[in-house]
Amino acid sequence: MKYEDKVHILTYVLSIFNSIFLIVGAIILGSGIWVLWDKNSFITVLFPADENDNVLRIAAYCFLAIGITAIIVCLMGCIGSIKEVKCLLILYLIFLALIFIIQLAIGLALLFQQNKIEKVLDEKTLDVIKHYGNNDFPEEHTWKLLDIIQKQINCCGHYNNTDWKMNEVILSFPNLTLIPSSCTNNTITSSLFCNVTEDTYIYPEGCKTAIQDWLFNSIFIILGVAVGLLLTQVFQFILAVQLIKTIKKHVI
Repeated sequence: MKYEDKVHILTYVLSIFNSIFLIVGAIILGSGIWVLWDKNSFITVLFPADENDNVLRIAAYCFLAIGITAIIVCLMGCIGSIKEVKCLLILYLIFLALIFIIQLAIGLALLFQQNKIEKVLDEKTLDVIKHYGNNDFPEEHTWKLLDIIQKQINCCGHYNNTDWKMNEVILSFPNLTLIPSSCTNNTITSSLFCNVTEDTYIYPEGCKTAIQDWLFNSIFIILGVAVGLLLTQVFQFILAVQLIKTIKKHVI
């Protein structure tokens, strides 16, 4: 095969994988942005920005870095392959290897920290339940999010509806039997709490399982995208190495 034809084929195929790499990198970048800055995200609510010891938030920053780096690396690979610049292609290989290692480290960290994430999730959710409705802790977006979860999933509390016995507002009204409106079949949601009557149906199941399923599904979706990126990188690496060898032989 002629040199020009071989370079053209390698460049064309590498461009295809670069395009896939760019799309998946943009998805990972978007995932990192979503985890870190979406104020309505349950992750943001349970894992505030002022907490540094947070594996999910650290992973999100890593995903953010990977997404940005992936876009830069794509541009580097395209220019290096089209212009046949060997130095750019070598840098391209180095960055691909670095991204590959970082992604593996993030994936392993999330898997090994699963129990810690579950423990923090339990603590944070119970803390939200405790302060729910207390004006000394004005976090209405947190309360609204919890209301949406309870209403849509038909659940109450974290483990079960008795979790609300620790709520500060409910404890301050010992003569009333209060429960969040979102925990009941009450269609009136203008107030946070409602007084329990004989006709009030309180959802017996807790939200823990549903929240955990949602959280870990979100994590595994992101990890799935990362695995797709890893496989794409393998093909990119092989193609780039072949392109460098072809260019080197031609120069020699």
